[in-house]
Amino acid sequence: PHSDAGGDAYYIGDAYEPAKCAHEWEIKDNLRRPYLEYIKRISKHFPHLEYLAHWMEVTCAPPKWKFIQKCESNRESRARRCHVCVLNYDGDGSLSSKTHESTVGLGAALMNDPSDGGKAPVRLIIVEDLSRDVVELLGARYDIDPLFFLSHIGDYLFHNTRDRWVELPDLNVVARQRPYFNVSYLRARYFKSQLEFAEAERQTGMWNVLRRLDSDRSSKRLSNGLLDEKDACVTLTRAKTSVWVKPRSSTEPVIAIVLVDPTVEVGYPQWGGYRPFAPTPSMHDETAAEGPPRTSLFHDTVYWSSKMTKDELDIMRADTKFTVAIPILRLVLADWMTVLKYMATMLNKLEWEFERPHFWESPGDIDGLLKKLSPWRRNVPLYNGMISDAIDRIFGHNARPEDRNANASVPSPDLGILSLLQDFRSIQQQMAESQKRIDTYQNIVTASVNIEESRRAVQQNQQIGRLTWIASLFIPLNATSSFLSISPDFSAAIQTIRLFFAIGIPLTIIAM
Repeated sequence: PHSDAGGDAYYIGDAYEPAKCAHEWEIKDNLRRPYLEYIKRISKHFPHLEYLAHWMEVTCAPPKWKFIQKCESNRESRARRCHVCVLNYDGDGSLSSKTHESTVGLGAALMNDPSDGGKAPVRLIIVEDLSRDVVELLGARYDIDPLFFLSHIGDYLFHNTRDRWVELPDLNVVARQRPYFNVSYLRARYFKSQLEFAEAERQTGMWNVLRRLDSDRSSKRLSNGLLDEKDACVTLTRAKTSVWVKPRSSTEPVIAIVLVDPTVEVGYPQWGGYRPFAPTPSMHDETAAEGPPRTSLFHDTVYWSSKMTKDELDIMRADTKFTVAIPILRLVLADWMTVLKYMATMLNKLEWEFERPHFWESPGDIDGLLKKLSPWRRNVPLYNGMISDAIDRIFGHNARPEDRNANASVPSPDLGILSLLQDFRSIQQQMAESQKRIDTYQNIVTASVNIEESRRAVQQNQQIGRLTWIASLFIPLNATSSFLSISPDFSAAIQTIRLFFAIGIPLTIIAM
C-alpha cells in the first residue's frame, strides 16, 4: 500500500483522528472472537493496540482496504490462512511434529499437552505469516500480550508524523521484562530478470504481514554493474522474526511461539543460501547425508528446530529465557552474514569502477557511481541499528561483559542463547566497518571530483590563454586593415599593401 501505485495511505485516517473506514471493515457475523474483543476493549485505554484490531478485521495492513474491500473471497482466504508446525519434545527427548493447514486442527492439537516423561516437555509452535484466525487462536489459548503480534505485522524503517501504524519503542527496563522479542534483519535474494522480480513483488503483496521486497527501489541503481547479467538484480528484503516464551515454573512445560516470514517462490537465495550448521559427515559414514530443505524459511526453521540436542533441551528446561530461539537465530545470523558478504562485494565493485583508468572518460560515470553508493550510505546506519536492537532485546544485561562478571548466576557464554552473542557482536562489528568504509569512500570520491574539476579548470584557463594570444596577434592587423580600407584604390595599390605590412607588423610586435 505504501507506494506510488497505492496512493494516499491516510484515506483511512491519520494518528490524530478516528479511523474513517472502521465502520466498513467491522466484522458483522455472529462468531465469537474473545481475543479480538479483548483487544478492542483495552485499546480504549491503550490506543496503540487499535491498529492490531483493525489489522485483524481487514485481514492485512489496513491501508490495503480499498484494494480488497470488494474481494470478499480474498479477505476470507486471508483470515483463515494457517501454516503452522507444532513440535513436541516429550520429557524423554522423543520428538513428534505435525504441520497444520487449518485452525480447526491446530486448535485441537494445542488442547493436548505433550507428556512429561519425568522432565518438563517442550512445545515449539512455528508460524508462517499471520492471520486473524491464527492470532485469535494463539492469543486466546495462551493469553499472549497483543504487542507481540502488533510488533510483527509492520515493516517500517521510519515513520511520518501522521502515521497511525507507528511502532513506538519500549523502555529497556520494560522490554527486558516482556516474555518475547522481535528481530528485524535482511534477506538477500537474486532474480535473473525483471519478470521474476515483478512476480516476487506480487507474491509479497499477498502476504498478510506487510513486507516490501525493495521499498526504496535501490535494486535498480545497483543492477547492471560490472560482470552482472542484464536485467538481473539482488534485493535486500527486510524481514522479521518474533519469539514468545510462555512464563512458567521449573516443572511446567516449555511453550514457545516463533513467527517467521513467508518466502517468495521465484528467484534464488543469494549464492545458493547459507552453509549448514551441522558438521560435514565423515567419508566413512555410510548413512545417507541430510540437510535442510531450503525451500522456505518456514521449512528450514522446522528442520533445525527438530535437531535440538538433549543438552539444549535441558538448558531450556532450566528456564534460560530464549534458548528455544537458537535455531531461528542461527538462520537470522546466516542471513546477516550473506548480506554483509554481498555488501562487501558491491563496495569492492564500486571501488574497482572508480579506479579504472578510463573512468573519467565519460562525465556520467561519477553520477552513476554516486547513485549506487547512495543506498548504502543511507541504509547502513539503519541496518546497524537493527543489529544493536537485536542484541539488546535477546541478551539484555548479558550483552555487557561487566554485568556478566558481576552476576555469578549468569550461564556460561558457551551454552544456550549466550553462545550466539559473539556471532551477533561479529556482524555488528562488520556492519560498523562497512559504514566507515562507505564514509571514507564517499570522501575519496568527493575529493577526487574536486581534484578533477580543478584539473579541468586549469586546462580551460590554458585554452583561454591561447585564445588571448591569437586575439592579440590579429587585433593590430585588423586595425591596420580597417585603417587602410578607407582608400578606394586599396585593391589596386601595391604601395598600400606594402604599407599594410610596414605598419601592421611593428604594431603586432609592440602589442605582444
